[in-house]
Amino acid sequence: MIITVRLTGPPADARAMDDARRPAPPTGLPLAPSRPPGSSPGRPEASAPRTPGETSAAAWRSAAGDPGLEALVRVAAAVTGATSASVNLLDGSEQCELAAHEIVLGTTPVADSMCVVRIAEGRTVHVPDAAADPDYAGVPWVDGRWARVRLYASVPLVPTAGGAPLGTLCVFDDEPRHLTAPQLARLEDLALAVTALLERRREAQVSARLAQEADEQRDLAELVIGELAARSEDMEERSELIEAVLATVDVAVVACGPDGRLTLFNRTARQWHGMDADTSVDPEQLADRYALYEADGTTPLVAERIPLVRALREDVEVAGAEIVIAPAGQPARTVSVSGRALHRADGTALGAVVVMADVTADRAQRRLVEEAHQQVRDRGALLEREVASRRAAQDQLAAANTELQRLLLVDGLTRLANRPCLDDHLARQWSAHARRGTPLSVLMVDVDHFKTYNDTHGHLAGDACLRRVADVLADAAERGGDLVARYGGEEFAVVLDDTDAAGATVVARRLVEAVRAAQLPHGGPGAGGRVTISVGAATWHPGAGHPGAGHP
Repeated sequence: MIITVRLTGPPADARAMDDARRPAPPTGLPLAPSRPPGSSPGRPEASAPRTPGETSAAAWRSAAGDPGLEALVRVAAAVTGATSASVNLLDGSEQCELAAHEIVLGTTPVADSMCVVRIAEGRTVHVPDAAADPDYAGVPWVDGRWARVRLYASVPLVPTAGGAPLGTLCVFDDEPRHLTAPQLARLEDLALAVTALLERRREAQVSARLAQEADEQRDLAELVIGELAARSEDMEERSELIEAVLATVDVAVVACGPDGRLTLFNRTARQWHGMDADTSVDPEQLADRYALYEADGTTPLVAERIPLVRALREDVEVAGAEIVIAPAGQPARTVSVSGRALHRADGTALGAVVVMADVTADRAQRRLVEEAHQQVRDRGALLEREVASRRAAQDQLAAANTELQRLLLVDGLTRLANRPCLDDHLARQWSAHARRGTPLSVLMVDVDHFKTYNDTHGHLAGDACLRRVADVLADAAERGGDLVARYGGEEFAVVLDDTDAAGATVVARRLVEAVRAAQLPHGGPGAGGRVTISVGAATWHPGAGHPGAGHP
């Protein structure tokens, strides 16, 4: 079931031609022929500079079409039983659809949105019949201009940093009904998962920007390293330029001589370590002196693992090694280290240099993204289990209802159709035969001398006798369209479809012979030693009137 709103179109004349060719809308909530005024299909028109909240909205807006978001919307429709569901972003004067199930909303004016009516309340909205609610009755989605929504429920989507809601998770239906408290609770759980997913995408964008900035800083540092390596012999002539560059960049640059002792800390390195380079420190003591740790932030680095020492001693290029700098009195800082050994033109060693970029914020963002992703997976698994459990319960209820319906129409003793089933079947058959103009016959069967059977053999044996007679009658009826029913006590009825009086007589004789052939013993007086039956037949012919008007 799909709700479709046409958001844009060609100029008036061309639009008329397009409307003439346009196929009828798909089934779903009834649509009015008009489209939302002022809506647009693509990028919003130019507007004033965005506030921080609008910036978050812009980041969320990029999530449109995300498969994970689409999956959560489908689950929202499933757990509430609604025909349609969507995630909508309220961005300035526009409402933008980010994901939808069985509905196409596109971009529409906020002024005409159902989501914005009570979003300021900051809580879940549940409207069983929007047409009967004065707050919603005049909204185009309700009054028939665009659709005829009746059931409506929504949960506001609030960024993790707080503030006003930026959108809603909504479910719709064209039939009025109430959602249960568990269904609303699951809808709120899904709204948390949707918010986590949208925030994860926003944080991923921030991480990508931070990573790009770090790459740019590393590229700049690489230029510095290249300058140092290529022109190491005339450093004195360019020392002022290099000092200016080193003091400007926001990455830490550290160099050592061929013996591994420090020779250079730039401004950023001094700030991060809280001290300048100490030329007296042996390479084996660098980790302790400058509080250097593995990426876990707790394991002290051994000399062989310090990137500067590795580049010098192994004469290798170090790229992207992560360590933690945690000097006393300062926050721990995760840095990505790249560097290499320096050589003179004749190949002799000059030392080594490394560049360190601060990736603390990036790693924190990455952890948040991973945690949010895990939360989405956990919530999705929980919701899938709950949906499966509810579906199993619904299947069990349906099976129980089917069995109950069957039991209501079956005689408990003989397992044949009971009297209510017989009356209903006979009424329906009479109506059908009256339309077709074909005969309908009914046989009334009575077990002979049954009272004396009960008096002689007892009521339990009498019940067993009736069950055996019922089985014989059901087998002898032969035609699948005929109904054999227990009329009451020891009486049975057989409804013969499309059967005239002659045919009814044939069937009656067959039933009498079948019971006689069953050789059911009867020890009562006057029974002749065997159970027998008597059969009466009545036939309705076209034009004879309703059977209830008199006996045929």
